[in-house]
Amino acid sequence: MKYTTNNTDTLMFFPKYFTRKAIICFVAVLVICSLFFIQRLSSIQWIIWQLVEVLGFFYFSNILSKRWAKNSNAIYQKRLFWTSFGIRAIWVFFSYFYFIQITGIPFEFESRDAQAYHQEAKWFAGLWKDGKLDVYFKYIGTNYSDMGYPIYLGILNRLVGDSVLIPRLIKALLGSFTSVMIYKISRNNFGEAAGRIAGILAMLLPNLIYYCGIHVKETEMVFLTVAFIWYSDKIFRSNKIIFWQLIVLFILSAAVFLFRTVLAATLLFSFGLGILFISKHITNLAKRMIIVLLLGLSSVFIVSSPFGDELSHYYHIRKNSQKRQMTNYTNDIDGNKFAKYGSMSVFLPMILIAPFPTLVDTNQPNLSMLAGGFFTRNIYVFFVLMAIVVLFKRKLFRNHVLIISVLFTYLFILSASGFALSERFHLPIVPFLLIFASYGITQMNQKNKKYYIPYLVIISFIIIGWNWFKIAGRV
Repeated sequence: MKYTTNNTDTLMFFPKYFTRKAIICFVAVLVICSLFFIQRLSSIQWIIWQLVEVLGFFYFSNILSKRWAKNSNAIYQKRLFWTSFGIRAIWVFFSYFYFIQITGIPFEFESRDAQAYHQEAKWFAGLWKDGKLDVYFKYIGTNYSDMGYPIYLGILNRLVGDSVLIPRLIKALLGSFTSVMIYKISRNNFGEAAGRIAGILAMLLPNLIYYCGIHVKETEMVFLTVAFIWYSDKIFRSNKIIFWQLIVLFILSAAVFLFRTVLAATLLFSFGLGILFISKHITNLAKRMIIVLLLGLSSVFIVSSPFGDELSHYYHIRKNSQKRQMTNYTNDIDGNKFAKYGSMSVFLPMILIAPFPTLVDTNQPNLSMLAGGFFTRNIYVFFVLMAIVVLFKRKLFRNHVLIISVLFTYLFILSASGFALSERFHLPIVPFLLIFASYGITQMNQKNKKYYIPYLVIISFIIIGWNWFKIAGRV
């Protein structure tokens, strides 16, 4: 576990050199923004949340990655799962009472989506009880892409009542399984050290924890996405085709279609790209041909279904939808007058690093509360970039084409949408950023760590500039 200068050596933990400087960087940026924009000074409660998020993530990622590196594989996975669940369960109960105290209801600030899902789920459960589910499906029509989550909540409501705590505790369980799957995907692609670091980063990431206490669909959607890639990766790396795994994969892809159509299409595209271009050392030609045939049949089914119509609709409105959304952001109450200049050419260069933390008062409590989580993204992307450089130099892209494809395809699509800087829409690919970041961490040495401080300086200027932009657009 020694931090050496040998390029072939692999780091077994997240060194304090990087985590400590990340914490110092955040405190410095927070102080500078508070002094420069004192007329928009953020509330002390948001500053406390932000410090907890940054300190908790970086401090414990160093401590636990070092301590758990000595555990056996079985013990590591048990600790990863149960610690993940413990953190998330505590947050579920704490956030429940916190939001009641602050907002008067067990929902987050500006919780229109969350309350809408909750009410629709109660309606679904009531119709089911009365034997009138046909009313709900007539209401849905062919709009399948967002029906998965309210139906899921409706089934839970019918079985266990309409308390918001039980679905959120299930989210804590799903989030814990997600951490374990992230470990396994990273381990299979980049080795045990990278896998263990990735699992711990996922366990501690403020964004993934936060949504376990929020009544929206992101935790379930991330779980389904990671499960799809986990099974895809298993299929690619096994010596023979196991048809029950293909069936599970089909069920997972169908489920993702019911949560977000574009994400499901991205996963299937990445699966197809992976099976076509993955290295012959990973899988054989005969298996590729069988899977390509099955994928082709699935694609024909999708294109001929309402999902195909919806994908076609998104494709045809792609040029105007982003402009329309940017105009809405400009005209909203507390909107930003500069938002109308947002476009793919602006978002694409920053899409890997964004979104950026709001450290000033802009009357956006959810963004202020989770700003520390945004900052962790800005920092761990440095290690993602290092991983990409290493993979390029060693010509290893084909070994990992599946996770590379799903990451960059989704980010490219997101940069062309009206939600390019929306943290919720980034969440499904955050696990793959963590996987690459963990590999980048294992590859750090005296030669490439010299780029870390310059990166922190650059990202600090960007964050300060972002906070100026947030204020200037509201004057």
